[in-house]
Order: sequence, then C-alpha cells, then structure tokens
Amino acid sequence: MNENFYLNLKEIGSLLYLSRDEYYKSVPEDWFVVVSDVVGSTKAIETGKYKEVNMIGALSIVSILNIDRKLDIPFIFGGDGSFLLIPKSIYENSKQSLLAIKKIAEEVYFLDLRIGIIPIKDIYNAGKKILVSKYLVSEDYSQALIKGGGLEFSDKLLKSHNSKYLIKDKIDPNFILDIEGLECRWKSIKTPKDENLSILIKAKDENDYEKILNDLDEILGNNILRHPIIEENLELSFDDKDLSVEASLYTKNSFKKLFLLAKLKIINILGAILIKNKISFWSSYKQRIISTTDTEKFDDMLRMIVATSFTQTKKLEEYLEKEFANKKLIYGIHKSNSSLMTCLIFERHGKHIHFIDGSNGGYSAAAKELKSRLDK
Repeated sequence: MNENFYLNLKEIGSLLYLSRDEYYKSVPEDWFVVVSDVVGSTKAIETGKYKEVNMIGALSIVSILNIDRKLDIPFIFGGDGSFLLIPKSIYENSKQSLLAIKKIAEEVYFLDLRIGIIPIKDIYNAGKKILVSKYLVSEDYSQALIKGGGLEFSDKLLKSHNSKYLIKDKIDPNFILDIEGLECRWKSIKTPKDENLSILIKAKDENDYEKILNDLDEILGNNILRHPIIEENLELSFDDKDLSVEASLYTKNSFKKLFLLAKLKIINILGAILIKNKISFWSSYKQRIISTTDTEKFDDMLRMIVATSFTQTKKLEEYLEKEFANKKLIYGIHKSNSSLMTCLIFERHGKHIHFIDGSNGGYSAAAKELKSRLDK
C-alpha cells in the first residue's frame, strides 16, 4: 500500500547526502500536499505574538498526525506554517482539522491562517517534483527531507489570487479535533553562545549543498557544537504568559483558564523535581528533548537554528555574502538571544518531536530577508 510510502523509506545518516538523488523517492501521485501559513506573520511577531504564531504552525501538524497514528507522514515546520504530505485516506479529515485550526487561530490568537490542500498530481502535471528522503537525526527522531520544487510551487499556488486550492468548506459539527500531545511549557531557551541564528539558504544549484554544509561545519563547528540547546538552559516555565499560549486552546473562560494555568504549573513542578533528582527515565529527559529537535532540515532550502559566537556570526555572514555575490545562493538570517520550543509528546518517554524557532521572529524574519535578496 502506498500509505506506507514514507514509513518504508530508507533513512540516511547525514545531511551531507541531501542532494543525492539515490536517497529520494517520488511521492505517490494520489497523495496531497497540505499547506498552511499565518497571513501577516511578520507583523504579528512584531507585536509580540511569536509564540502564538509558532503554536499555530505546530497545531496544523499535530492535528493531522493524530488523525491516524499508524501512518508515518512527512512534514516540515516553518515557524509560521507547515507543509505535510498525506495519503488520500485522511484527506477529508485533514480538511476538517485545518478548518478547526483556522478557527482556533482566529478566535484564540486573533491570527489569520491560510489553509489549502493540493493534489500531488496537479504539481506533477505542472512539471514540478516532490521527492522525499528521511534523515535519521537520532535514534528517537527522523526528519523528512523534501526537494524537487514542488513545495515552493504549492505555496505559490495557494497564495495566488482566488486560489482554487484554498479550503472553504464548512466545519463539520460532528468532527472532533485531536491535538493531544501538543505542549508549550518551557521558557525561551537562552543561547549557549553569544547568539542564535535562524538561517535560510537556497542554493542556485542543489549539487552545491554538500559543499555549503561542509563550509558551515568549518565556520560553525558540527551540528553538535552548533546546537542551540544545551541541558543547562532547558527550564520549565511557571510564567502565566508562557503557559497561557497552551491554556488558551482549551478554554475562553477566565476562571477556568486560571485553574488550568495552576494545573500546568503543578505539572511543571512535578516534572522539575523528577528531572532534577534524575528519577527513573527522567534522568535522561532533557537529552531526549535535545535529540528530537528539528534544528536542521531541508525543503528545497536549508533551514537551520544554530548557536554562534560573534566571531562565527561575522565569518558566516562574510561567507554567505560572498557566495550570494557570486550568484551561488540566496540567504536570510535572523539573530536572537534565545530559541522557542513547541513540543509534540506522543509518549512521555517514547516518541517526541520538538519544533525549534528563533525568538522574536526566527524563520519568518529570515524569510523576509531572503525575499529582499531575491529582488536584488
């Protein structure tokens, strides 16, 4: 069955192989691309809604992953939205999930979520490809790698005037949204170095990515040395503002929300005690988090959240600007002093996914800078 297309893909052990065709397979043409993004995300972030924007991006993923938990579905978290590749069997429920998330975005966070589903066949008929590989980040987490130009084309189709792919159905009153596992209970995670960078790099020739990654290793150190999260900086939050992003999903009633905030704080107190005293599986809980983060990924461009010294940042900017001047690549960078983490916990001591973005703009701000270079 092609429902197991992604499940059966062989995993690769290094991002260095991301441009090698032999590790990719075409998505079945009876599948679909799910596209979502927060309209006006840059302005929303400028008003301080960066956690809410990230939460909506994560909601669009978890709500679809939970439709059929036996399926393995490739996805990309982009900070202010997401891409997912889905089989026909969950098409209708995916539409309903997205409509429900759009309603949450509007009523809870006062954000406008653009949602659409595009048949893979339409993308192939337009001469584009969607090729998928699977990158083994750690023994607990694999990340989809996607190339071929199909995702970028899907985004353009959805944003075109009066796009026929926009979901405009009515919400089925009998549909039950499942967002179980979604959590947002950690403080912003301060950088272990001088700053964190949210980086987008799009090479003109995809065969150059291996060289680019080797150059990044030389400038920034390997993916362990440049990782934006270390155990010492992971702290559970007891701040109402942090926790209310999650609490607001479940109630609009002020009294009930206060009760839920108190409940989340109690849960965090218990978690902090278990982690600090290294009780049973909790002794390695922070390391499990770090090993299941999506800090480096690829969907026709490199997306990375890295920690750097000021010297490393300067060298990186000089390198990228030189490569841009030589028409080798286009890039965008956003600097911050911390990262945001939104968590999908399917099993407390089992399957985790942790979406990482830079604070105060992250990928959205980097995308704005990248687009400005496209016009040069």
